[in-house]
Amino acid sequence: MTETLQIISGKCVTSPQGWQLDILSLGAVRYAEAERSIILEVEDRPNVTGDLEWILYTPDNWVWTISDRKEPVEKGKIPEILNRIGLAFWKLDMPIKEIV
Repeated sequence: MTETLQIISGKCVTSPQGWQLDILSLGAVRYAEAERSIILEVEDRPNVTGDLEWILYTPDNWVWTISDRKEPVEKGKIPEILNRIGLAFWKLDMPIKEIV
């Protein structure tokens, strides 16, 4: 099934499947689904032509924030989250150079 992503105010991408990516700053994004979220670091760098490309830094320990508590992200869920973040960055025309 193809997802129809929607851009909201240039800094947020939502999916009808219930997930959302928010650009919090030039250094952080928040991926959220249901009532849980995770914040990841990002960095922009120009490529050889001067266009910006993004580096996504993944945490050593993936942890959901759910209201006022935390719980680990299931290992099998991480590739899905990274794929969705990649789709959101593509939709925002912000190419990801690498994920580290």
